[in-house]
Amino acid sequence: MTLKTKRLLLREIEDKDLENVFKGLSNPKVTKHYGVRFNTLEATKEQMLWFSDKKQMWWAICAPKNQVFYGAGGLSDIDLTSKIADFGYFQHFGERAL
Repeated sequence: MTLKTKRLLLREIEDKDLENVFKGLSNPKVTKHYGVRFNTLEATKEQMLWFSDKKQMWWAICAPKNQVFYGAGGLSDIDLTSKIADFGYFQHFGERAL
């Protein structure tokens, strides 16, 4: 699913986002509150698999025209029976995303 406004594009996280997810989830400013930290690009592939799990629903948050990656957000641990889920997001700090 893709959602688009004048200011943002929310799209499914794709394999091409690996480096940007790594930039976000290796940054101490992000991981201080996020609870997961990756020290290598290879280790970040674990998070990419997690994003694709059917119990999660996450989107890349991008600029609408050039698809600059700003961060990601979504629902985790979705339980349709109980109708509950956790919400989370992370954004890049400092340098521009790829």
